[in-house]
Amino acid sequence: MKKCFLFTLCAIFSLVLNAQNDSKYLKGAVPEVNGKVVFSKAIPVKGQVTDDQLFSLMKKWAANNYGDIQIEDLNNRVLLANQETRNIACSGEKYLEFKRSALVLDRAKMSYQLILEMKNKTCEVTVRGIKYNYSDSKKPLPAEEMITDEYALNKKGDKLNRYYDKFREHTVDSINSIFRSIDVYLNGISTTGAANTATEVSRQAEPPVQVPVRQTEPERAPVAAPVVETPSVPVAEVMPSVSAPVAVSQQASSVSAPAGMEGYKQVAPDKIPGNIIKLLGDWTLITSGTADQTNVMTASWGGLGVFWEKPVSICFLNPTRYSVQTMDKGDTYTISFYTEAYKDALRYCGSVSGRTTDKIKGSGLTPIKTPSGATAFSEAWMIFECKKIVSQQISPDAVADKSQLKDDWGKNGYHKMYIGEILNVWIK
Repeated sequence: MKKCFLFTLCAIFSLVLNAQNDSKYLKGAVPEVNGKVVFSKAIPVKGQVTDDQLFSLMKKWAANNYGDIQIEDLNNRVLLANQETRNIACSGEKYLEFKRSALVLDRAKMSYQLILEMKNKTCEVTVRGIKYNYSDSKKPLPAEEMITDEYALNKKGDKLNRYYDKFREHTVDSINSIFRSIDVYLNGISTTGAANTATEVSRQAEPPVQVPVRQTEPERAPVAAPVVETPSVPVAEVMPSVSAPVAVSQQASSVSAPAGMEGYKQVAPDKIPGNIIKLLGDWTLITSGTADQTNVMTASWGGLGVFWEKPVSICFLNPTRYSVQTMDKGDTYTISFYTEAYKDALRYCGSVSGRTTDKIKGSGLTPIKTPSGATAFSEAWMIFECKKIVSQQISPDAVADKSQLKDDWGKNGYHKMYIGEILNVWIK
């Protein structure tokens, strides 16, 4: 009797769980415009950016992810990038993998058109012209005959029809992940509210596409040692990822952020995604100090590693910088990373001194407190929360090849090195 009851209970639980998982694929999940399947999403940019700058950002994104990319027999191209109208059109292909085993590979090749239009600080994304090449059909199958309510839902509209269900589910997930990836690229966190599949949730810790930019700013601390090298993967190969891939198993153990840091996930330091030279060289802020004296500066010298069997960050600060004073006074600090949408805020932080200016207020960034009490900013897509364990002034004797030194590097004394234990890594 107990076994029968347990079996019945498990069956009911399974049905409820499946119903919850299917709900986002039911009525309204596949929008139609004039009888055609057309997915669209308006993605506003939170940072200070003009429409021309937004066009330039998305042009780089399109080139990185659709620019004559060929993986297996998948072809992706940028068809049009019109500066005057601020429109970008791409042609994309992706495999929807339904089932894979030692004996079976069930998948379909999905082709589509991606249209990007920039206006009013918003990227309007449209995906249309969806077709499938599948093994049981000699000609491409249009989405209008595969994933619409007419074909994919039963008469009551409360269940998906067999065969069509896999096309509808995988397509909805793939399109939502395109929306999310663009949102993360522009804002560092998704604001679109696109539905999350289990696969998509596991990839939320991926960094947005980084575009190398070098700036000559007064308060810019230099970068050195590389640590993690993760190759960039085009969107055509893994749709939920637009940049450095993060293994699902690595993110499965992520922990939700505490109060005050909503929207972040905690990941292990050895799972930090991306190339650290590129990360530190592009969009990085070091925020240090105490509750009554906090300063922020741009940084581009540093690294990651292991010290005393602890994961650590390493940074080098010019002795003339005000941040040296705040780093010396405080026990904790943060290193935070940003998308290009915040380049003006970061440029500001690197162009004025904290001695005479409230840089945090002037930057327009939103300060938050990490669990250790250190300051970071909610606009960052990734934050290293660090505890200072070594503070060491570099001497001329420490430089092996003095011929490589620039004249101004030792003019006011050599840089000060800080090694900090990485207490937490927070990723949106």
